[in-house]
Amino acid sequence: MVQPLDVAPLLRLSDGYGDREETEAVRLFAEANGAQFQPLVLDQPLPGVVFRDPVGRPRQMQGAGRIVRFPGDPGIEIANSAFQYTIDLNVLSSTWGYAAVRLSRPAPALLVETASARAVRLLPSTPTAGVTLTLGNDSEVHVDPRAAGWARGILRPDILDLLDDAELPFDLEIVDGWLFLYSPRQLAVGDPRVWRRALGVMAAVRDAVEAADGAGVVASGAPPVLPMKDRAWKGGRRRALMFYGSVAAVVALLAAGIALFVR
Repeated sequence: MVQPLDVAPLLRLSDGYGDREETEAVRLFAEANGAQFQPLVLDQPLPGVVFRDPVGRPRQMQGAGRIVRFPGDPGIEIANSAFQYTIDLNVLSSTWGYAAVRLSRPAPALLVETASARAVRLLPSTPTAGVTLTLGNDSEVHVDPRAAGWARGILRPDILDLLDDAELPFDLEIVDGWLFLYSPRQLAVGDPRVWRRALGVMAAVRDAVEAADGAGVVASGAPPVLPMKDRAWKGGRRRALMFYGSVAAVVALLAAGIALFVR
């Protein structure tokens, strides 16, 4: 889907580089590979659990940074996306790396949570209908019952092994004509290995989906979108305590500095 990458701009990053240097390196990397670069987008018209809540609205304060869009048929977009959510009046944030591509053929909705990705972070929403299959190394597959055989055909052991990598795992979603890979950690976009892995996994998964051709499954009634519900986020109180502890430490340091200044 993408020609061999020119990663020279990324290799020029020196140890200890900062955000500004990384952003410029990614911009030059995109330029060298004929891709479009956007440093920040606050209005993303993408479906998917990372971008939309269960009723289809953009997630709270959702946006994406350092977006690279590779041209061609299909065009591939890779970036990091973040949104906010509230637990017990505490506002927290969640950041996901993602790769997105449009499918050329109809396909039913599918959501795959791999064991390695699930160990890092749970997806924010899960389907309220359909069946849940367990495949490979404890990957959970959510799909309409009429599409279960189709899903098993796509999610061969080699595809599941590609997704369920301990170092850089991906969840998978097919929804409304789009194919998404989700990384539970922010993608290290200054690392050439991240780009090679994300693009390689995307190519393999998309080829498997296109070869399976879900048009007949969709014609049988399997929907392109499944009804969803947000998960009850676990660990919110602990995260809030850590946040308030950090704030208290900063306040204490500021107070100490002011005291020294006014003496």
